[in-house]
Amino acid sequence: MSSFSEYIEKIEKWDRQAFLNLYKSDFSRRTKQFANVFSFFGSLYFWGLVWLIWFIYGFFTKDYYLLVLFTGAFDQGVIIHVLIRYGIVRRNRPYIKLKTEGVEQHDDFIRIPYLMSESEAKSFPSGHVTFFLLFGIVFAFYFESWIVFLIFLGLDVVMAFSRLILGVHFPSDVIFGFVFASLYALLYLGFTYHFWVDLYYFLGPIVSRIFLFWLYI
Repeated sequence: MSSFSEYIEKIEKWDRQAFLNLYKSDFSRRTKQFANVFSFFGSLYFWGLVWLIWFIYGFFTKDYYLLVLFTGAFDQGVIIHVLIRYGIVRRNRPYIKLKTEGVEQHDDFIRIPYLMSESEAKSFPSGHVTFFLLFGIVFAFYFESWIVFLIFLGLDVVMAFSRLILGVHFPSDVIFGFVFASLYALLYLGFTYHFWVDLYYFLGPIVSRIFLFWLYI
């Protein structure tokens, strides 16, 4: 048991030092601005816009398959992610744990007052990295394209470095973001996505009738 604790302690020591080495590197102001802007594409704001686009596409084409595939991946992923990040690990972000080392966070979205909640202070694993790759795998599955997957994977590497530069994640947070994205995708596409697709195709007409009824009241 003690050897396991020592192993974890060594990992945490490496994690801390690796983060500080990268964070304290002489990044230009433009690099930090790029990291901030690029991080938006991993946020719920961006994926909410993507969801809306697929909803509009489905409304006009009556092809809702990608919408329900995407929504199911998000719902299942969030359930598991919340349990791990906020229920089991509950690890504070670097700008909280390493405040005495001069670490600050530079993510404008975390700075928004109504988002400064207890849950926003947790960091393991990185949600940006996890869900960016998860959705990339879902899109690659839908379009049956390895090119789509490789594009998302490459962009997710940039996302991971962006989160480190902004001081909101440790290296292990983003590394395990890739790991958990793969596990979420394997569980979803390998076992459960049929359930989610059937569920949303069942609920869709019901929600549409309620929405139309509400419009004509």
